[in-house]
Amino acid sequence: MLQRSARLQYALLALVAALAFTHVYLGAKNNYQSLAYGHLRARVPFHDSYYGPLVAHATPEAIAAGLHEGDRVVAVNGRPYTGSHVFLGQVRRSHPGQPLTITYRRGESSLVTTTIILQPERDRPASLVAWVLHFAFLLIALLCLLVGIYAVFARPRNLYAWLILGILGYFDPLFIDAAELYSPLRIIAEIWSVLAQTAMPLCLMAFGIYFPERSAIDIRLPWIKWLIATPILLLLPTDLLYIYGHGYNFGASAWLDPFFYRIAIVENVLSAVAISYFFINLAPKFAQSTGDARRRLRILYFGSVIGLSPSFVLVVISLVRKTDFGQDINNWVMVPVLATLLLFPLSLAYVVVVQRALDLRILIRQGTKYFFARGTIMVVTLLLATWMSYDISLFFASPGHRSAVDIVRIFVIVGLFFAFRFVLSRRLQQRIDQRFFREAYSTEQLLSELSDEARNFTEVEPLLHTITDRLGSTLHIDRIAVFLRSGDGFRLQMATGIPLAAAGFTLPASSATITALTHGRAPANVYRDDPSSWLVDATDTERTALADLSTELLVPLPGRNRLIGVIALGPKRSEEPYSRTDRQLLQSVASQTGLALENAELLENLTAEIAQRERVSREIEIAREVQERLFPQVYPAIPGIGLAGYCRPAQVVGGDYYDFFVLPAISGHQERLALALGDISGKGISAALLMASLRASLRSAALLQPGDLATLMRHVNRLVYEASTSNRYATFFYAELDPGTRLLTYVNAGHNPPAVLRGKQVIRLEATGTVIGLIPNVPYARAALLLHPGDVLLAFTDGISEAMTRDEEEWGEDRMIACAQQFLDESECTVTAQQLLTCILEATDAFTAGAQQHDDMTLLICAIS
Repeated sequence: MLQRSARLQYALLALVAALAFTHVYLGAKNNYQSLAYGHLRARVPFHDSYYGPLVAHATPEAIAAGLHEGDRVVAVNGRPYTGSHVFLGQVRRSHPGQPLTITYRRGESSLVTTTIILQPERDRPASLVAWVLHFAFLLIALLCLLVGIYAVFARPRNLYAWLILGILGYFDPLFIDAAELYSPLRIIAEIWSVLAQTAMPLCLMAFGIYFPERSAIDIRLPWIKWLIATPILLLLPTDLLYIYGHGYNFGASAWLDPFFYRIAIVENVLSAVAISYFFINLAPKFAQSTGDARRRLRILYFGSVIGLSPSFVLVVISLVRKTDFGQDINNWVMVPVLATLLLFPLSLAYVVVVQRALDLRILIRQGTKYFFARGTIMVVTLLLATWMSYDISLFFASPGHRSAVDIVRIFVIVGLFFAFRFVLSRRLQQRIDQRFFREAYSTEQLLSELSDEARNFTEVEPLLHTITDRLGSTLHIDRIAVFLRSGDGFRLQMATGIPLAAAGFTLPASSATITALTHGRAPANVYRDDPSSWLVDATDTERTALADLSTELLVPLPGRNRLIGVIALGPKRSEEPYSRTDRQLLQSVASQTGLALENAELLENLTAEIAQRERVSREIEIAREVQERLFPQVYPAIPGIGLAGYCRPAQVVGGDYYDFFVLPAISGHQERLALALGDISGKGISAALLMASLRASLRSAALLQPGDLATLMRHVNRLVYEASTSNRYATFFYAELDPGTRLLTYVNAGHNPPAVLRGKQVIRLEATGTVIGLIPNVPYARAALLLHPGDVLLAFTDGISEAMTRDEEEWGEDRMIACAQQFLDESECTVTAQQLLTCILEATDAFTAGAQQHDDMTLLICAIS
């Protein structure tokens, strides 16, 4: 909803936008008609002069009809020549080859009537290059206009935003000549053109004087700006009268015509002085400003100098030649000039709209990254391919006009395309990073390494010391504080460079800070002066504590199911804001740190419990209890699906693992059921610890990469590989079941193939990859199977299928499956999955007849009803 105090500004913005877009629409329409139908549309044979209804810039067909420069036109096709709108209307209603009757007087002689045979605007349909160039100019004008409108829309009560709109509105009439437009709305376009061209130098000068604060020159000599602005404003009515007179009534501006060329010269000179005064006021502010203001000024200054300098040269050339801007300039010169010109509006909008400005060096780096990003390189490649295809088609379409130059040009274009596609595009970004931005490149490398190191810690204090030290040295931060969950709040656990007053502070779990981080799940900026920031909901105590810590960025430390802690980062020594890359890398570090803290907390709790026991057997018993708690305590209640699972370790603790859990809905689909079964090599405590690590890795990865089972398994494999010794590995089966469609998607990492029992049919879910934890980088494939009502998924470890009697006779998978099918045919064993599981385990025990159990026995059943 628009704020009440800004409604007037938005209404004014709507009026300005209506004027500007009318001008853009008419210009785009005229460009399209000229490009598409220029060979069918008559060319204007001459233009009116500065001095009235006099012939100027006559074309060959007008000269052939006897017209000379300076002849006074009286009538066109018998209609009085009262303004250029009449003349343009007669031409637009005619076609090439048709006559246009002109009545004129040369000097003091009598009236003469002649006929001009109109010629087409173009000899042939416009080429692809012409289309690209014309609409590139129009796109630049539209982009500048949209940037200016966006600045005002985002900051309607900000004077700088309105000045930016006044500056950027100039580029629209710069590229679209309103005098060439024929429409009932032409007068609106011409008024906008005059207002925009008048406003640009004045707004630019005011921006240089007042941004970000009033310049010392203007404080000492305030009259200079009025000396420049007053005559420009006073001459505005003459411009409006001129466009009305020459467009609709020459008599209205007849008294002005003898002087208007000199007036135009004066206006151009005053505009150039106003633009120069912008730079004169801006340059001294570098020495006076600091911090964010200095960064904004640097961006504004260099963006303005680089963006405006080539265009300023063209303006000087037009003044010397007495032509319009860009007239008689090669299009291939205009394209880079206008492309460079885009730096000016973008830098203007950036310094006003953003909360905090990036340093110019970092901004160039990010801009370079975006420019050379894969998407942009693809666009450049596409344009080169289009250019190559167009030239080749023209080459073969005109066999009679080929020359050696054409052949060389074709080979050059083809070579340029392949060189960019297969060589330059792959090397540009790497060279830019390593040669020009080594410090920033090193920062990314260091933070990435820190993210990988964080998960290897098993103790809280060393982990926090490492994280704070590395973040401080890498990002040059003096003040860092870490809050960790403690009861119902988050207690300040560790801090560097903070005053004693902030020590011992606790953030309640219901505080605005914790709420914002819990809901946002991403680093949050701390903007104390922004009325729309989440910080306005914080208590005074909370805001005071964050101010004492000089907090600029809050980074959440997420656990599997809850927020573990918060890192509060103070300002950088350079006073640069945290960039988007910084935030992404910090979030990666925080994710691994949160999981490491949670694992460290679990390990510390486990160690503390074990240390309290006096006997080794009791310690193992505690481990068994912890392991049992890692198995599902409550099965997910999903209609139409029955679940059962059981693990009987060969020793007190084991290395088998099974799990059920529900994954949140994605892409509009309902929640999915995750099924997992694993067998860790070996037995005892070491296998149990690896089993706990596998469980934690799986649950965190399943939430981070929903639906992509192959990528998930590669991630779990890497985590297990890094967390285990070289002789440890695990066979593993993981599946996700969509309850609505009954589609089972799975990955089998070297595990005994689970069986789907469908009546008498047995469907084996064979392996789709090797075991996990043995090799760091292994590809995995996923498979899928549509389950039917009555299907039963039977997943097991080899402890069941290889259960042996005292005579070392194995039960075997075939015997186990046959036994399961037999139980399914009996009514007492088909009621629930739990009953089927009990029946299979009892049959196993009956077969072994009390023989010693040699391996962990785990069974998982999922029945579809």
